[in-house]
Amino acid sequence: MANSLAMNRSQSVAGLGTFQYTCTSADAGEVTVAVQSTIPRDPGSLLNSAQASPEASALQIVIKQNGSSIVTIGGSSTNPTQSQPALGTSTTLQCSSGDVIAVVFSSANSIDAQPNTVKSVINLYQGK
Repeated sequence: MANSLAMNRSQSVAGLGTFQYTCTSADAGEVTVAVQSTIPRDPGSLLNSAQASPEASALQIVIKQNGSSIVTIGGSSTNPTQSQPALGTSTTLQCSSGDVIAVVFSSANSIDAQPNTVKSVINLYQGK
């Protein structure tokens, strides 16, 4: 089950999962979704950026509209990088009443699934 988002608010969330908002007739038009996440880092990678580590984050952020992926970042062995402390993106959507906007945080690495490891701020607001 997805967690609810609110329009015109900055919301802090922790962990992986899906966060969604259903547009109303008052929200129709341009809606901007901005996401910024802090992610776990491998402390050893600061000394040797070429060092591979099973502790590196594999966070992936997907912004969806009505189930279709609009923006996808992260989720690979090279993005985010091992020394990267944050990952973020934004997009502006053209929304109609009833459209569902979802922000999905997922990872193939167990380090990201630990409670409160990934901390994010989701901003959902009307206009650009």
